[in-house]
Amino acid sequence: MPLHQYHYAVEKLSVAVECLATHPGDVRERLMAAFLGFHPLTEKDFPLELQADWRWVIKELSRCGPQLSHDGKARIGSVENTMKRIRKATGAKIAEKIYHLYRAVREYDLYR
Repeated sequence: MPLHQYHYAVEKLSVAVECLATHPGDVRERLMAAFLGFHPLTEKDFPLELQADWRWVIKELSRCGPQLSHDGKARIGSVENTMKRIRKATGAKIAEKIYHLYRAVREYDLYR
C-alpha cells in the first residue's frame, strides 16, 4: 500500500472539521457548510474498516431525500432538506461521527 493513500479523505475531512468548529450558525447550518467541502468523497476514499462509518454519515445527512417540484425536479437537495428537518441533537451526533471519522482516517493514513 502506498504511504498516505488516504490523504485526499484526510484533507477534505480536515476542512469539514474546521467548518464544524468555526462556521457561524447552529449545527445544522455547520453540517450543510461542511458537506459542501467533503461531498466529492466516496466510500472508496476510505479504508475498508471505515467505509461503514462513511456510509452512515451520508445516509444520515440525506435521509429525508430531496424536495421535488411539481415536475419532479429537485427543488431542494436531500442534504439541505434533511438539515431543515432534523433536531439539533441529531445534527450533533452526525458532526461527532464526522470528527471521529476524520481522526480515524488521519491515523490510518499516517501509521499504516
